[in-house]
Amino acid sequence: MLQGGRVQPGPLLAALLVWALVGLSLAYWARPWWQPNPVPLPPAAAAAVQVQAEQVARALGAQAAAPKLAGQGEPLPVATVLQLLGVASDGHGRGVALLAEAGQPARALRVGQALPDGWVLQSISATEAVLAAPAGLSGERRLALAQAE
Repeated sequence: MLQGGRVQPGPLLAALLVWALVGLSLAYWARPWWQPNPVPLPPAAAAAVQVQAEQVARALGAQAAAPKLAGQGEPLPVATVLQLLGVASDGHGRGVALLAEAGQPARALRVGQALPDGWVLQSISATEAVLAAPAGLSGERRLALAQAE
């Protein structure tokens, strides 16, 4: 740095520049500590899940014709043996069950909807659907998901 009794400005300016950059970097990274904490935003309300029953039924193996929801079109006969083909649930007990009877196309039934004979789809889980008895009767029917072969 000293040359003939004089201080060279080049190395001195380079050292000053490096230390200035170090100070600016420290100030940048320490800035969040100096600022007040931001107010947290309220949690967003979960959007209501819209289940497209026809698309769920097709995805779970319904015939090419779009299935009808229970209560629309031809009703299921009263004395049928129902088979649970699939379920689609949002994890809160809401969703669609895909029900079929022998030789007929599958139908999608939403939780809370009633079959023509009065049985109501009460709840669904990952492996079963529970049908509540019609008004005036007590009991329930549990349909287990058909096992893959």
